[in-house]
Amino acid sequence: MTTDEIHEEYKDLPEIVKSTIDMTEANSPVKIYEGEYLLKNEKRELKIIGKIIFNWVASSGSHFSGQVIKDGSRLLQFSNTNETYRVLIDGLEFGSGYINNTSFGSGDSETIIKGKILGQAVLGDKSIAVEKLIFSIPNLRDFHGLPVKTNLANNFSILSNRIVLENEHYLINIDKCKDFKNKINSLDEKGGFNITYYGELTIKKGSIKLEESSEIFHCLSTFLTFINGRRTSAFFIQGIFENEVIWCDFTDYLVDSYKHVQTWPQRNSVSGLSEVWKEFSLLWKDTNNKNFLISAIHWYIEANGNSGFTEGSIIMTQTALELLYNWWIIENKKMILGKDSENISASNKIRLLLSQLNIPHTVPPAFSKLQQFIDESENITDAPEGIVQIRNAIVHSQQEKRNKLFQIDYMAKHQASQLSIWYIEMTLLRILNFDDKYFNRCAKNVFAYEAEINVPWTKSIDNIKPTANIGIANSGADGKTMSFWKFIKQLFGLTNKAKH
Repeated sequence: MTTDEIHEEYKDLPEIVKSTIDMTEANSPVKIYEGEYLLKNEKRELKIIGKIIFNWVASSGSHFSGQVIKDGSRLLQFSNTNETYRVLIDGLEFGSGYINNTSFGSGDSETIIKGKILGQAVLGDKSIAVEKLIFSIPNLRDFHGLPVKTNLANNFSILSNRIVLENEHYLINIDKCKDFKNKINSLDEKGGFNITYYGELTIKKGSIKLEESSEIFHCLSTFLTFINGRRTSAFFIQGIFENEVIWCDFTDYLVDSYKHVQTWPQRNSVSGLSEVWKEFSLLWKDTNNKNFLISAIHWYIEANGNSGFTEGSIIMTQTALELLYNWWIIENKKMILGKDSENISASNKIRLLLSQLNIPHTVPPAFSKLQQFIDESENITDAPEGIVQIRNAIVHSQQEKRNKLFQIDYMAKHQASQLSIWYIEMTLLRILNFDDKYFNRCAKNVFAYEAEINVPWTKSIDNIKPTANIGIANSGADGKTMSFWKFIKQLFGLTNKAKH
């Protein structure tokens, strides 16, 4: 086919999202501005010739440096103070920061300053409303997405790059960078940070200012963190009007240093992500639900990233499961009423969550060390109780508990952590009405694609029958009202353990 025929064949295929912000290597600084700018506060004004860059490592964020070309000698009076200064570029405030290093030469013209911006940092007039927003995403994992095209003068290619997230107000297209593999290789070699995706947010009606977009990007960044398994955010947000960059936000948002972790989405498909995003952004509108999502994903990410090693991960997962139980089972489903909701044991709380997920209480076959721990322990009947008992051995400091902890095989603790993280993933996906394939971290498969299976509650979510209608009291087989605890014992087929 000729070039013209190729272009005609794929004319309806969307073009890849591009940005003027780029990083050639992991951790390479991003140049923001070079030239003349002012440092100003109520006491003094300094004219500087220098540059402003965004650094990733050591002290991340926007840093300014340069030579003082006006009144440099007076720096001797305040070089060690904690004064803050507004940084002005072409009369517009870029941000507010402080001087953290001053070098004095033989004359005023040789005075060099360095400093850092605190909080928001925006180049351009952020008060101007724009048509769309272009942004960068660092350290986002690989997704085999929808097709897009690159259409350069001597290069035409089709790439499976795109994630599409849409709700009633916005359309968000997120594309892998063309040199994604090189960027990941750089991260594998050096660690740290690199831009791996670009995104475009289009407002369906009207225009938008930077201030108005902050809540949208907070929601989006939390969602991206959930699908990434590590923290990431939208960075370097550019306001676009008539294909011109009007302003760019260089604020230092949250992102974790690169590290490979297991996550729940499929690798070779983005199926279901758009639907999850709709549910996620809908929940976000309510403050209570928003705070729940932020907290649940925080504990999930901390546990998944092994930030407290295996034992810390187990504690974090228990915190997340407790939150999920309270928000979903008690507050929203109202499955248990009154004081009984507080008195139920930790293992029964997990069992109640599992009863809504179509997940058995048994240990997955791949987790043989956890099963061995349960088999060799007294009064432990299933996976939820095994997890709770390991957690109790970690948390409680009595000598008996400490001795028990050091007797537990490391792999049993690791598998308890992974199983708990799986419970969190499944509960969040069930809350978000996800009904597609996911990566099962508990599967014992040689190839990753073999572990990509349908969620346990598939296919018709609406037809899932609750295990029981739990209230303050329930009817027994004889038609009489049975006590709450008797009902719980009957529901789970076990005797109640010590409450925790």
